Amino acid sequence: MPYDPDFIAGQAIPLPTPSDRVSQSAFTGEYIHHLRHSLLFSQDRGFAFVSAHNVDGDSISSSQHTSRSFRHDPQIHPTSLQVDNDRGYRESATNNLGPNPWDRGHLARRKSLSWGTEADASVAERESDLWSNIVPQHENLHDHAWGNIEDWMLERVEDDGGRRACVFTGPVFTDEDPLHKNGANEEPIRIPAGFWKVISIQLDGAMRSAGFLVWQRDYDSDQPLPFAPVLEQVRLTTIEVLTGLKFPALRAFDPLLFDHQTRERTVSTSEARARVRERLWTRRAGRDGVSDLEEELITQATGPGTAAITSMRDIVL
Repeated sequence: MPYDPDFIAGQAIPLPTPSDRVSQSAFTGEYIHHLRHSLLFSQDRGFAFVSAHNVDGDSISSSQHTSRSFRHDPQIHPTSLQVDNDRGYRESATNNLGPNPWDRGHLARRKSLSWGTEADASVAERESDLWSNIVPQHENLHDHAWGNIEDWMLERVEDDGGRRACVFTGPVFTDEDPLHKNGANEEPIRIPAGFWKVISIQLDGAMRSAGFLVWQRDYDSDQPLPFAPVLEQVRLTTIEVLTGLKFPALRAFDPLLFDHQTRERTVSTSEARARVRERLWTRRAGRDGVSDLEEELITQATGPGTAAITSMRDIVL
């Protein structure tokens, strides 16, 4: 079955609630459901606003059953709405396309969907390769910071004989995201400013929902810049501000709301973050539910992390 809000016994963890702005630009205005994941697809950007899935640590596969094969999502028409190998990812020396630093990153991770029977796991793996679940992630982010938090998540669900988790993942879209195209005749795409992930899991009988954010790069530059992405643990309200998605059922489970430790913060001089902050604050009144948010929260959403993660031991659960 697709994303199951009742997957963790005794808990109801619904899909994120989109703002009117997000709903209006979503394909059909509704979530699209696959065997193991559900997603809300932006027909304007060609990527999902959010991809949601459950993970069963008790039956997760030790190895994958299928090989990677990217293809269009059959539920999204026309297929040209989906960013694919012909827009952004392709490299070809003979046609003077690329190379570029953008990897094909999964929102719902292949391994995280590979659980249950071999037949179901195989279908879920193949559906993870649908273009609707793929986003352009900088190779430095994809191979390091993002991969680290995904590995940490799987370790949590596999501990103590297997736990269950609900996971939401998506990009951060801004009006200033840069255009990118490999060839002169290609329709350009806009590279997302960053990515976020929310993990909900039951630990020692108590629910916990942790939010993570990583900025893709200082995206004001016309050219990708070398960088070492900093993974940040942030409040769920921060992710709500940046995405137009709401997690009202999870806020009470956010450990950062109750974490009063003094934490060293990363110093940021990024003009990109300052521009995002200015844009959010300008549209604050009467749009996307931002009107009830304080200036401090918007500053936190676009500034250095609430808790910059230099080691997995820095994560608060």
